[in-house]
Amino acid sequence: MQKKYNEEDFMLFDDIATDRLYPPNISGGLLGVLMYSAVMNAVLLFARWQSPNIIHPSWNIIVPVSISILIVQAVITFYYFHEKRAFTFQRFQSIFLCFVTIKMSLEGYYIFFTAYEDKSVPTYVGQLGTSIMLGGIVFLILSIIRAVNRVKDGHFREGGNGILNFSQSKSYVSIPIIFGLTMVGGAIPKMLENSLYPFTIMLELYFILLLVSLIQYAIALVWPEFLLLAYCKFKFKSFYIEPPESIKHDTNNE
Repeated sequence: MQKKYNEEDFMLFDDIATDRLYPPNISGGLLGVLMYSAVMNAVLLFARWQSPNIIHPSWNIIVPVSISILIVQAVITFYYFHEKRAFTFQRFQSIFLCFVTIKMSLEGYYIFFTAYEDKSVPTYVGQLGTSIMLGGIVFLILSIIRAVNRVKDGHFREGGNGILNFSQSKSYVSIPIIFGLTMVGGAIPKMLENSLYPFTIMLELYFILLLVSLIQYAIALVWPEFLLLAYCKFKFKSFYIEPPESIKHDTNNE
């Protein structure tokens, strides 16, 4: 972000920082993200334990790394559940929010790829999942670039439109929809041509892929807001939210 930007360029974040992304509210959101991550990791562990078909060497790295990160995530999340800490360390909290939401956007693919390997379906199904996941990462990068450009164009000034104005962003929001339909449209003929695999199994995998990709692309759409909030908290002192008097009073009594 260029030095020429000042607080007036981010005025909309002043309301966001004291409302939706208020430090205690972020703490509650972090708990929700932790619960989602715990479920995804539990599915991963169960699938690895239950299925003899899930033997790709990459899982030997993914599983212990993912569990280790989850444990650290849990410790930090519960640490921030104390309101005083949420205010005191809100800058790091904003960075932590950026990290865990990116992590959350990808963890759903644990279900898809373990199911894909367990069912021993054709490789094009795994390639489809990989392509859509990589497409989501590209869409995230595009969202960040778009958000920075919107800062430049004054959309975060007072009276601006912010990250998304759906009446003016239909073409942008439709990008992942068009991409997903194109990818799935190319895979469906292959599925219909191949009679060796039950249609219900293939449909189940496509449904899982639909759900996890929706989560990934939805996070990619709004994630730049978290990034810009973190930037504002580190760049401008005015974005550092002072704790309420009740919390200050409790702190003074400790």
